[in-house]
Amino acid sequence: MKTDLLHKMDFGNEAGDDVGREELTSYFVEQEMFQQFLNPSKRILVATARKGVGKSALLQWLYHKLAGTSDGDIVIKCRGADLVRSRFGISTLPSSPNDHVRDWMIRICSLVNRELARLLGLAITDDQITLVETAELDGWRSRNLLGCLIDRFRRILGDGSPEKLRAKDEHELLKRVAKDRRIWILIDDLDATFQMTKEESVELSTFFSACRYLTQDLGDINFRLTMRTDVWAVIRRFDEALDKLEQYVNEILWSLADFRSLLYMRVKSQMTFLEIKIPAAPEYTTVEEQEEYLLRNVFVPRMPWGEKEQQTYRVLYTMSYYRPRWAIQLCKLAQESALRRKATLIAKRDIDEVWGDYGAKRIADLVAEHKHQCREVDELLNSFRGCDRLLMRDQLFDWINKRILNHVTPVIENNRCTSARDVAQFLYRLGFIVARSDEREGSYEHYFFHQMPDFLTSRTNEDFNVSWEVHPCYREALDIKKINKSHRRKFGQLRGMHFDDV
Repeated sequence: MKTDLLHKMDFGNEAGDDVGREELTSYFVEQEMFQQFLNPSKRILVATARKGVGKSALLQWLYHKLAGTSDGDIVIKCRGADLVRSRFGISTLPSSPNDHVRDWMIRICSLVNRELARLLGLAITDDQITLVETAELDGWRSRNLLGCLIDRFRRILGDGSPEKLRAKDEHELLKRVAKDRRIWILIDDLDATFQMTKEESVELSTFFSACRYLTQDLGDINFRLTMRTDVWAVIRRFDEALDKLEQYVNEILWSLADFRSLLYMRVKSQMTFLEIKIPAAPEYTTVEEQEEYLLRNVFVPRMPWGEKEQQTYRVLYTMSYYRPRWAIQLCKLAQESALRRKATLIAKRDIDEVWGDYGAKRIADLVAEHKHQCREVDELLNSFRGCDRLLMRDQLFDWINKRILNHVTPVIENNRCTSARDVAQFLYRLGFIVARSDEREGSYEHYFFHQMPDFLTSRTNEDFNVSWEVHPCYREALDIKKINKSHRRKFGQLRGMHFDDV
């Protein structure tokens, strides 16, 4: 099955929202959870995820799906940064949460007005587009938003439109636009400008109340939103009213099978583009085996990982921290390494070759992603340079005290932290450190914040005696020591365990 594909292989764009419909659909992995975002009976749905997991790609895929239907629905896609007050000519500042809710409703209506003006080909002013009176909002209950806004356009046109449409044409045009059409509002990175202040927390949390009120009062509007997982957690704690929204929030997570499909779709898409015949795998029957078979055109089937061999896609899954964007970046770096040594397949030595540079990029990403929560986050991460691979809870706290708290008092989410436990919990929430439970046979299990959010919260509980380690994708860049037999045996004795077989 030799295709010599590696030197021609293009793993594709790292940002799904930067590609056209044809390219995106050629390799987009339609997770089962994504299908509910197409369901019009689901009036509000929020997708949360860390950076690089696929929030923007999901909305881009959703936009193409909805805009390509024969229903003629109005689909409006924008970014959170497009919704700032200044873009709507609103200068007055809300003074209460209810004022914020009203303000958001006006901005949302103005967003739809702009799309209507575009569809109708009307050259009306921004002031006319934005003007939605509070009294009008009260009178729109139990009606359709599109019909209400069309009524406003009739009044504007009646006062003299720059387009000078004839009455009959105008009436037919408005009626055609308003007839049985649903409005879908897709907002990507709703929290793009969020800075963790009280004012911005009120601003962001009240947006969801505005969405709920609009869907309760109007029958033709649906919202699809994306935001970062950590920001949702913050504003969820900030505003008790959001407990009613919890049911509409879905976190994007990539299973190992989904990740294998991601790589498979990228390779298959490129082979199709290059008009390379996709080899059949007659002896295999399962989807897993078929996908693994095709991946052998680019990757060696298995790689050494720790003291065992694992499927290559499993190693990439771990190294990319389950984030598609990071996975594609890692594949591109490893591809360059393989081509430099004139290889036809990506192997473990190529991963090792780029691990340090790749890890430095991941640390920079983590800093950019969480700088709004802690200005000293860069210093917190780099303080782990050269630390032991495995740390018990007391050892972790001791390291934080000596390397961080003896030199700086970090401010985390507006709170000055003097406790090693609080710093450790923050790093755990970031995914920088993960919990590890070792078994007697030498196997182990990792636990992440979304699985065990209570770890490191208690002052006395030892969290089932788990150990702690920096995630593999960051280790090489921080010169973190590898585990050898003597280290493992010594660590096992600390825990009262035996590793005589390793």
